[in-house]
Amino acid sequence: MKLHAGAAAALLALTACATAPAAPGDIADPYEGFNRQMFAFNNGVDRYAISPAAMVYKTVTPGFARDRAGDFLRNLRAPVILANDVLQYEPSRAGNTVARFTINSTLGLLGFWDAAGHFGIGHHSEDFGQTLAVWGVESGPFLVMPILGPTTPRDLVGTGVDRALDPLTWTEIGHDEDTDLAVRAGMGMIGALNARVRFDDQIDTLNAQPEPYVALRRLYSSQRQAAIANGRVNEAEAYEDLPDFDEFED
Repeated sequence: MKLHAGAAAALLALTACATAPAAPGDIADPYEGFNRQMFAFNNGVDRYAISPAAMVYKTVTPGFARDRAGDFLRNLRAPVILANDVLQYEPSRAGNTVARFTINSTLGLLGFWDAAGHFGIGHHSEDFGQTLAVWGVESGPFLVMPILGPTTPRDLVGTGVDRALDPLTWTEIGHDEDTDLAVRAGMGMIGALNARVRFDDQIDTLNAQPEPYVALRRLYSSQRQAAIANGRVNEAEAYEDLPDFDEFED
């Protein structure tokens, strides 16, 4: 998703004008009526389109192949992660990202194998929404967007900036615009299907909650707080058995 400058400015203004900060572990939700409608819409899309497609993908694609595709796509995000490591003044994490990308792109056969993980160099994720939080920008209200799912104005702007930071956004893959679009769409679809297969049980757990929408809102808030704090979060506020929705970007 590419955000025009005016849209980004409007979203940042919405953030600045948001209601008073919510209690720790919670998130302001002044647009709950709209959000619930979008949540129901997304659930319908998942039930009748994404989930069946993911089950077909799981049936025809061996687990080994799904793992290799996941490792490859995750390795491609290294430049965006590195940029945000640097913007957050995290030199040790930036070094970790460079080491992982170098090892996985060589010994890991262009990233199809997480060789760095075998050397004890673990993966972490950073995005510009987290960077804005580190810089002191408030999240703004909780939003549920069609297809994109849970977010906030700050994270929505962050998604657009990450897209601009991603070299793949500007790289010519096949020297043809239609080919480039098809390749990027294919990689995005494989990443989404991989994530949907991986988190099938956890998504069922979420939907089985007495109030799935409230559970999703709290889950998103808790996980974003944990990501911003690099994993340091009050465990009592987290839903440890539910999926990290950032994985859907891989």
